[in-house]
Amino acid sequence: MSCPFKQLHADVPTTISSKDNGFAINNIVLFMQRHADAAFLLDHLGNIVYRNKAAQLMFLSNVNQMNICSLFSFTQPSPTGSGCDFWDDLAKSLSNSEPQSHDVVVMENDGELGFRIYLIKMPPELMGDGNKDVFACAYVTPAHDHVNGMEKNSIQGIAEECTEEDEQLEKHTKDVVQASLDPMFSLYENGVIGVANAPAVHLFGYSHAELVGKNIASICPTAREVQNVLNFVNAPSINKQQTTTAMDKSGRKVSIKLGLSLNQTFAGSEDPVYFAHMKDLTTLEEQKSQIDHKDTLCQAMINASFDPMFGIDQRGKIIVVNKAACQAFGYAQEEFLDNNISMICNESDARAHGRYLHRYVRTGEKRVIGQKRSLVARRKDGTEFPIELGVSEVCLSNGEKMFCGYVRDRTQEQLDKKMLRRKEAVIQDKFFQTEPKDARGAMKRNSPRRMQ
Repeated sequence: MSCPFKQLHADVPTTISSKDNGFAINNIVLFMQRHADAAFLLDHLGNIVYRNKAAQLMFLSNVNQMNICSLFSFTQPSPTGSGCDFWDDLAKSLSNSEPQSHDVVVMENDGELGFRIYLIKMPPELMGDGNKDVFACAYVTPAHDHVNGMEKNSIQGIAEECTEEDEQLEKHTKDVVQASLDPMFSLYENGVIGVANAPAVHLFGYSHAELVGKNIASICPTAREVQNVLNFVNAPSINKQQTTTAMDKSGRKVSIKLGLSLNQTFAGSEDPVYFAHMKDLTTLEEQKSQIDHKDTLCQAMINASFDPMFGIDQRGKIIVVNKAACQAFGYAQEEFLDNNISMICNESDARAHGRYLHRYVRTGEKRVIGQKRSLVARRKDGTEFPIELGVSEVCLSNGEKMFCGYVRDRTQEQLDKKMLRRKEAVIQDKFFQTEPKDARGAMKRNSPRRMQ
């Protein structure tokens, strides 16, 4: 059997014209939740289909689906002597304008407790087609209270008792919910939506009237699960956030960040008030996906370079590095990132590098940027090797500067030059050392004395 407490919100219009002796169905529910007396909703057979907190305290065990006549002993004898038949007699005589009162007793270990039960038939036009399980409403008060003005004269009187307070609470709740720029709902304790704001209407594709009265579980099951957890938390307020998915009217899944807050003292309310805060992550995730794609493309382009390349911020922290740099210096990419670029400088340059950066950021005087410099770099194993460094500057949108350094290993170049110099020296030595001897020999052979 479906829960009429849920259906009372979900299927019935919230207001009925007072000229028709009707009232807001939510007022009945609010009254039952807040009232200190035990209250029950009954079906056509007299079985309990909902009870409020006071009734739960009166009967700690689960009495749902039990017959009201089995809980209370009516002092008025049944004409037929059967509890079920007695209910049939009561049901036939119930009115939807004036409640019937009956004296009843509950058997306890130390004797009998006397109560007065008020029964009234729920008007069919108020209940609607979706609440056919709900037939009557019952309120139970101590027997002596009826003489002190506690008599329920009519359903209209019950509604009027809490209308003004409910309107103030509803107005305050609407003000809070509508002020949010992100989707937001107020929830009843059973998960039914009380108020929804315009961003929530836009995100999920429902009209406001369609959202109000709908259980939050049909939109975001996680929200209802979290609410059930918060129901067991005894604290003035609590907030729990997590990333999850919801579903809009068309059935499309929406990624959201969910925050569910419980406030036990909202606007002076005696009952807990729940607010569901949602942030649409769909756009953010699409943007993140695009950024990730661009990052991947950029990194692939950087890795395509045969020469080592570094990107550093204006404090010298490495934020980009390619594979060629990892191979040249012997570090893994994770070892480079977020560390200072001085880790690849030799001892003297490492001490001065921070000063160079600070001076440039402060003065803007370029001494290295746009030029090539020959330096000595240091590998992870401590060995040093000659490099040629080229630096370019990138100005970011937040005003900070980023520097891209391109490194070319000159080890092979210097070896080639050294080898070339040696070859040149050998060639020169052979030319300048052997040729004079041959010349002198030629001169001796051609001297006048030798000629004679």
